Amino acid sequence: MADTRRIRELIGENEIEQAVQLLIDMLDGAAASGDLLDSAILQKSRWVEYKKKNISGLGEEKEINGIRAALLNISREIDNRASSGHATRLPDSGNHAPPPPPQFDTPQPQQPQYIARCFFNADPNSYFVTPANQIVVVNPLTNFSTIVANRVASVNPNFAWVYLFPNGFFYNVDHAGAIWGVNAFGMPLQMGYVQYT
Repeated sequence: MADTRRIRELIGENEIEQAVQLLIDMLDGAAASGDLLDSAILQKSRWVEYKKKNISGLGEEKEINGIRAALLNISREIDNRASSGHATRLPDSGNHAPPPPPQFDTPQPQQPQYIARCFFNADPNSYFVTPANQIVVVNPLTNFSTIVANRVASVNPNFAWVYLFPNGFFYNVDHAGAIWGVNAFGMPLQMGYVQYT
């Protein structure tokens, strides 16, 4: 926890670059901190991008505040895992006892339930339909979901439902699960498909 205190001090002193590097060095090679290391590396890339924008006068205060907040959240998660017995960094030196085995009666975090998964041609992302008829994309690094569209009833009996974006753009989904759009010439084009769970 002393290392995370130093990271917090560096953030407070506006030494973001040093805080990010100390965080990456601390997490690099740690057994159970791959997700935190990925988040720290992402913050390093955000910091580099901010510095480039700042040189040209385009950097915004909200960007740097977002990086600071993310670094503090990563530090807080390291402390939480350390206090709950999860390894977050390599042992300092010498032989240490292995971490305790997982407790099977511990409740696992509840995974969100989805009723369908949408795949689009040439799009590596997967989109999920929630029971509330929201369509979300899930960031694989953070497991954070973002609402991108809604599932609404179709007025056309040839289609099961409509994949409706907030700007009014839409795709039709037929009863077989094919997602249909229109090409530049106004002709129907299959954009992807839906897999129901």
